[in-house]
Amino acid sequence: MKVTTGYSGTQIALHWLVAILIVVAWFTGEGGEEAMETVEKGGTAGFVPHIAIGLAILALVVVRLIVRLGRGAPAAVGEPGSLAVMASDWGHRLIYLLMIAVPLGGISTFFLGLDVGDVHALAANVLMAVILGHAMMALYHQYVLKDGLLRRMMRAG
Repeated sequence: MKVTTGYSGTQIALHWLVAILIVVAWFTGEGGEEAMETVEKGGTAGFVPHIAIGLAILALVVVRLIVRLGRGAPAAVGEPGSLAVMASDWGHRLIYLLMIAVPLGGISTFFLGLDVGDVHALAANVLMAVILGHAMMALYHQYVLKDGLLRRMMRAG
């Protein structure tokens, strides 16, 4: 993957859009469970915001990955090879993995009828915890270390 000095406007917009959608999907998870129960009883679920949002997240994350692979991303702040840089790199990999795995788990449950709803819910909670840790580290960098890290995701560079 290429390394750049900043994120593009497209990368920034996709980052914040996906972040908002993940939070909304997490808060609407009960709607997905109710829709699944309706389908299991032989009914039709109709439009389910949780499922629509999950599909949108998956599509946007695929776009994010394509853009990231094509344009690259700035290197993690810190000494290359340090524990902090490795934690940042692996944290981002985990977030991307979960942003793909969670919607695929929902698709497997709702559309394919596989019994992975509990795993989907657990993975969604893990994703939220990892994302909260990610946000806390960004705020720590910005306001404690004062290294300007957060500005990279606010202004195209």
